[in-house]
Order: sequence, then structure tokens, then C-alpha cells
Amino acid sequence: MFPETHYADWHQQLEKDLKGKPWTDLQWHLGEGIVVDPFYHPDQYFPQRLPLLAGQSQGSWEIGEGILVAELKTTNQEILAALEGGAEALELSLDRSMGTDDWAVLLENVQLEYIALNLVLQRVEPEPGVFLEGLHRYITKQGFALEKLRGSVDFGQAIVSIAALQKDLPSFKLGVVNGLALHQGHAASAQELAGLLQAGEVYLAAASSTELETVAQSILFKVAVGKSYFVEIAKLRALRILWSNVLKAYGVQNPGVTIAAHFAPDSQDENANTNLIRAATQAMSAIIGGAQELYVLPSNVGAGESPTPFTRRIARNVQHLLRQESYLDKVQDPAAGSFYIEKLTEELAEKAWTVFQHQ
Repeated sequence: MFPETHYADWHQQLEKDLKGKPWTDLQWHLGEGIVVDPFYHPDQYFPQRLPLLAGQSQGSWEIGEGILVAELKTTNQEILAALEGGAEALELSLDRSMGTDDWAVLLENVQLEYIALNLVLQRVEPEPGVFLEGLHRYITKQGFALEKLRGSVDFGQAIVSIAALQKDLPSFKLGVVNGLALHQGHAASAQELAGLLQAGEVYLAAASSTELETVAQSILFKVAVGKSYFVEIAKLRALRILWSNVLKAYGVQNPGVTIAAHFAPDSQDENANTNLIRAATQAMSAIIGGAQELYVLPSNVGAGESPTPFTRRIARNVQHLLRQESYLDKVQDPAAGSFYIEKLTEELAEKAWTVFQHQ
């Protein structure tokens, strides 16, 4: 048995080892008034909270891959290669109108009932309903069961009426909150979180009282993951706490928070090898933070190059390694009980809530 130690004991030893230097020199100043101490102890801080991911299937997440839709047959081959390589969620970026025949070419041999199909519209169709009706016709023509299909549609800057459109794709998330630009704009973490909350609340505010539950379940947060390992973990965890508070204010029974994590483009270096090394810790931040989908950028994208089959495969394999060798999918909330991460989560949540309230 090790002898029991207290915060005062560690503090005294710290001052002794520093030989007269103030221990506050070891504090980490994140900006926004957030200061992180060099260590935490139950005497000083002990959170009494259940795991944030309670109810989620252990620590599971879906391996995502983003694909820019160009020539339809060529893109179809890229999609099939991604799925054969273990991708479980696709994010297809479209800048063109899609008819039933176009969908048939793009999604040939793709079994939609077994993956998540996430669509990003680079330019908005005449009406969001027109786009969804076209996709709906293709799905029913192929004989897929609508209730088994899942995914999302990101309509860009357009704020859609979720309840009115949900009939065509009942299990799709149509209230996509794209927070990637918030990070790319170098917003501080608390400001980034406040921006996510503000954009998500727009959907709730536009819904009637009878639509709130449906709308809340149809919201997806796309969050950028940067290079600061612990901060990014805490940011995703803080988002869960904060969004739960927003839903409570609207009287919505908490349906949970759905997060799709993307590597922030500004986190990528021109050196592909640097990005390869960094990818593992960035992916861990997203997974430990509780993302349900994760998109790892191919390592050569930072140099302005198009992804190659090799860089796409390595990006997927980062996630396969974290799942099959590190077993990160076996733990419900790996960060729960870490005084350091719990405290950082609360600091970010408190600062973000203050910013959100004053926006």
C-alpha cells in the first residue's frame, strides 16, 4: 500500500523541486482567461458526474471518408474503394444537380442500408425539397428501406425547415451545424463553442413546440479538430454539456449530441510525414472527446495536392489501428475521472456559456 498523499504534500514537493521559482510558472495559459494548473488532486477538485457518453454504444465511432464528387463513374470507383477499405461513413461534396439516373451512376453497388451517407451541397438547389425528393425517388426505386437509411444533408448557408423536409428522409439529419469555418477563422475554443451553440439554436428557435423533439434529433454538429490534444478532447466534451443545457432550456428531453469530427485544414502541414505522425493524436482527441463520426484528412492535402489512393488508405488505417489495436471503441468515456481533462472541460464550458449568453 502506498502512503496516502494530499494536495498540500504535492504542492510542497513541487515548490521544493522548483528551488524557489514560483509554481505558477508551470501554469498553462490558454487565453480567454483559462488557466490550467500543472496538476490536480481530489482534495482540490473532484467532479461528481456520470460519464458524458452514457447511453452511447461504448466508445464506438464510424470511420469516415470525404470525397469530392466529380465525374460520376470515377467518383463511384473512389466510393467503392473507400468502402472496401473499411469506411463506414461517406461525406460526398456535390456542386451539381442530381437526377435519378445520376444517383444510380454515383451510388452503383453501394448498399446504403449499411453505411452513413452524408451529403454536402456546394451550391443550393432551387429548393432543398427538390433535392431531397430526387434522392427519395432514387432510394425507393432501388428498394432501400427508408427507416434503415441514415446520414445527413448539409445545405450550406440555407436554414431549412427540418420538420417539413423530414418526410422524405426520416432518419437523416437535416439540421447540420457546420463549425469548420469557426475554427478556420482562428476562433478561440470558447468562442468556437459559443458559435456552434448559436448556430444550433437557430433550428430550435424556428421550430414550433410540436416540432422541437423532431428538430433536436435531426441536428448534427460538424466540429473541427486541431492540434492541441487535451484542449480538443475537452472542447468536444464541453459541447455535449452545453448543448444539453440549450435543449433543457427549450424543454426538450435530451436526445444526445451527434458530432462529426473533421481535421481542421489549418492543422495540416505542407510536410506529409508530419501530418501522418500528427494524425494519430488528432484522431484520438476526436474519439476520446466522443465524436460519432471521424474524418481524417489524407496526409498530402496540406500541400495542396489531391488525395491519392495511398494517402486515403493511410487516413482510414489510422482509425483502424486505434480501434483494432488500441481498443478505443471498448471504453465508454476514456476521459471520465481525469481531473485535468474534467477541469479543462468545465473551464471551456463556463467560458463558452458566458460568450453564448452575451451574443
